[in-house]
Parts: sequence; C-alpha cells; structure tokens
Amino acid sequence: MSQAVSTVGSHGGLRELVVEQLREEIITGALGPGTPIRTEAVMKRFGVSNSPLREAFAQLSSEGLIDIHRNRGAVVSQLSRDDAADLIRTIELLMATSFSWAIPRLSGADFAPVRQASRDFDVAYANDAHADAQVHAGRFVRLILERSGSVELQRLVRSLDPKVRRVRFLVHGADDVETSRVLIHEVLEAATDNDPDRAAAAVRGYWAYMSSCLDAVPEAVMP
Repeated sequence: MSQAVSTVGSHGGLRELVVEQLREEIITGALGPGTPIRTEAVMKRFGVSNSPLREAFAQLSSEGLIDIHRNRGAVVSQLSRDDAADLIRTIELLMATSFSWAIPRLSGADFAPVRQASRDFDVAYANDAHADAQVHAGRFVRLILERSGSVELQRLVRSLDPKVRRVRFLVHGADDVETSRVLIHEVLEAATDNDPDRAAAAVRGYWAYMSSCLDAVPEAVMP
C-alpha cells in the first residue's frame, strides 16, 4: 500500500493530498507551464482511484493552475507576462481595498491577534527562520482581510491565491521575507494610527515592487 493511502485513507483526504502536492509543484515551478499531468502516473504515485483524481483535477482547474483538454488530458496552465501583470493589478486593487476597509475596524480584541502575528513574524525573522516568518506573514494578511467586513472581497482574494502565489514565486523565488517585513510594519503602524489610506498605500507599494520584479523576468522564462 502506498504511503499516501496509509496516511490519508478517506476519499476527501486523498483528493486533498493530490491537490495540495500538485498545487505546490505548480506554484514552485517543479511542474512548469505546459507540462502534461498523466492520469495513470498520478494514480500510481498517490495510490488514488479515478474518482478523487477527477475531483482533484477539477479543483486545480478552478484555481487556474491546470487546463483540462478532452483529448490531451490535464496540462499545467501557461503563464504569460501579460496574464501575470493583469493578476498583479487585480490583487493589488482587491487587497488595497480590503486593507483600507479593515483598518477602522481594528480595535481591542480584534487588534490583538494582528499584533501577535506581527510579533511572531519578527521573532522568526530575527532568528533567520524565513519559512516560519512567511507563515506568520500569511497569517497577518489573513487576519487583516477577515476584518474587512466584506465576505465577497475575502472570497475573491482567496480564489486568486493559488495563481498569485505562483506569480510571486516566479518573480521573487521562495523567500520574499524582506518585502513582507516592510508591508507588515507599515500596515501595523497604519492600524495603530487608524490610517486606512496609509495601509492601502503600503499594499500598493508591495505590489508595485512585485510588478518591477516581473519586468525583470527573462523572456525565456516568461514570454
């Protein structure tokens, strides 16, 4: 029996295992654009049947990470420079709006978890534990988004997250902890001063930097 089956026995658990692993491999570039994802190979690798695999492919397709063709099967979605630039513009707009709406709602008990996420990030950063720091950075951003007061904005941002992570990894690699540190500190100061415009400006600055990194990606990597 495969390790996947022995550790995750349920239909839903197997589906999620496949989704999580393939998602990370696409985001990090281990599976590059246009790479075929062979059904038989994936079934053998994870020890899954056709049903959870179909569901996993459907989820990855809905996240914009793979394309499913009737005759060719599943392939990793292409990622053009124009598509990436459009995604950066879109997520910048959504997140700047979310943060500006959240800041006036941060007080008392709502502010405490945000501050703690910032402290945890700083501790990890000081100890050069960059992977942990990025986890705390993600928590910080999620906490801000949750306080925007808009379920629809949160849903839109979450739906774009896999493609956004793919672009971020492509243009900046696995470790963009420095840019995360700047964003966290500026947003925290904006929240302390109840200044939503400053928080939105910090978000726009973060994505402007990502856009400049995108411009520097060689044509051979991204047409």
